[in-house]
Amino acid sequence: MQLTSTAFVVLVCLLAVAALAGTLWALPRIGGRGFGAQAARGGLLAGCQLFITLALVTGMNAYFVFYASWSDLFGRLDGPVAVQSGLKAGGGAWAGGPLPRTVSPLSVKQGLHDPARDGQLEQTTIHGARTGLQVQAFVYLPPQYFQPQFKDRRFPVALVLAGYPGDPRGIIERQAMVKLAAKDMRDGTIQPTVYVITRTMVAPPRDTECTDVPGGPQSLAFFAQDVPKALSATYRLAADERGWGVIGQSTGGYCAVKLAMMHSDRFVAGASLGGYLHAIKDATTGELYGGSAAVRNDNDLLWRARYLPSPPASVLLAASKVEKGYRQAQQFIKLAKPPLRVDTLFPSDGGHNFGTFTRLTPEIMRWMNGRLTAG
Repeated sequence: MQLTSTAFVVLVCLLAVAALAGTLWALPRIGGRGFGAQAARGGLLAGCQLFITLALVTGMNAYFVFYASWSDLFGRLDGPVAVQSGLKAGGGAWAGGPLPRTVSPLSVKQGLHDPARDGQLEQTTIHGARTGLQVQAFVYLPPQYFQPQFKDRRFPVALVLAGYPGDPRGIIERQAMVKLAAKDMRDGTIQPTVYVITRTMVAPPRDTECTDVPGGPQSLAFFAQDVPKALSATYRLAADERGWGVIGQSTGGYCAVKLAMMHSDRFVAGASLGGYLHAIKDATTGELYGGSAAVRNDNDLLWRARYLPSPPASVLLAASKVEKGYRQAQQFIKLAKPPLRVDTLFPSDGGHNFGTFTRLTPEIMRWMNGRLTAG
């Protein structure tokens, strides 16, 4: 039974109701003031509270998709932490050609029945030939990708990054990004675009903050070099940076702006949804910079905006004014210099949650689409 499945949530809620009912029934029947009676009453109350707490936590997790599976919860996710070796043709591993791809079971659930009319949602595992890292991804291909008159066209691509630990299915199912993209393309609101939806955690369970960690995972290189190369070997995508952009939320938002600023030769635009502008270091990240102040500064986007030449890229900072990242965004706006362009989307209310993300996603997608060029 899946951690986020409706059946599991209902089961835990029923157990909580049963625990509450059992506690209410049993408490009046446990008399006496001795240690045994007091311990029994305390055990009943503690057990009841435990089941109620589990029901609340399970429901919140299913809604926000903090942890998508049991292996995700217990830190037993698939994926290498160190550079892989032996990526040679005929060896059973990816050797730099097209990635393995299948139609996702989510495709039909998103109302994508006819590829030439609705588009198609595929899933694949992106292998990094340079870094040895890998990540699972969903790829939405627009209807035009399957239409004969567009058989030679290369499409712009938006790389969409979930936060940490994050799950791309939340962006697809809770935020309905694929449904929105399909609708806007049918209406002509946005141009036909490929959306690659994935997570930022490429060395699980560690949060690398899209950093090339000295002596550790080369996460920035993975997203800046390996991901575009592997996707371009598999799909008909734009040949240069003018057709590539990054949208990210929370940690993914920091990564999106970071990629646009540090690799404007690959990404022309980066949009941050509820993100921040310098890496958060905690128990999940460990030491990201190898003790080097230079590496730390290099990954601090506020420091880069203040002291380094600006890249020829566009950045969108989106967050409610009550979020912690809003103050950082104001600093960044003051520091930014041409040719870097900074646009903003700052509603006065809303928290760091799927509700706010869903509310802002349509405008962010249209902003990004206006900065990408097919070809």
